[in-house]
Formats: sequence, C-alpha cells, structure tokens
Amino acid sequence: MRIFLAEDNEDNYLIVKSNLKKVQEPVELLWAQDGEIGIAMLEREDNIDIFLIDIEMPKIGGLELTNWIRKQERFANKPIIAVTASVFAEMKKMYIEKGFDFILEKPFSRKEFLDILQKAMEIP
Repeated sequence: MRIFLAEDNEDNYLIVKSNLKKVQEPVELLWAQDGEIGIAMLEREDNIDIFLIDIEMPKIGGLELTNWIRKQERFANKPIIAVTASVFAEMKKMYIEKGFDFILEKPFSRKEFLDILQKAMEIP
C-alpha cells in the first residue's frame, strides 16, 4: 500500500510514520512538506492508494492540493483524508464538499488514525 502524506510539520509526519508501523500490510509512505512539493511529487506518481492531506500548509494548502488531486484521472477516486485541527461542523461539511472522504482531527490517537485508515482502505 502506498500512502501520500502532505504535512508541513515534521512531528506530525513522524507520528503518522510511527502509527503506520501498526498496519498489517507493508506500507510505503511518501511525504511532501507542502502542497507545492506535493503536486511536483504527484506529477511523477501513478500509484497512490490513500492520501492524507493537512489543511493548513504554506504555499499551496490542503484544499487546493485536494482539488488538484481530484482533477487527476488516475487519482480521482482514491480516498483522501483531511488532517486538521479545524473540525467545527460547518468546516467538516465544507471539507467533504471540497473532495475529502474522511476527516482526521488533530491531535489524534493511534486508534483514531488506524480506524480512519481502515475505512479508507475499504474504498475500492
């Protein structure tokens, strides 16, 4: 399984990396430190299974990156998880409308992370 993480905070990257060690199947984690780097990386990728996208990033944010991902035919139906501290009801609704499939609230527990990852893995 290949997971793409767009996250500008290295501590959050390390948390995701640590949590992925609990996944039963082998996982390759690709990390972009912002949306601009993310687009550059994804232009060279064809096979990503799940996207984890931080909403607040410098240069190109998570909403713009998700919009770009959804326009790429090869990624259009792949699950995208919003990773954010902004989870008011109206924000959740907006994130779903903007193309995210799931929302993971920061800070998150290992169980919350693995549960949402499992749900994302169930999307064909």
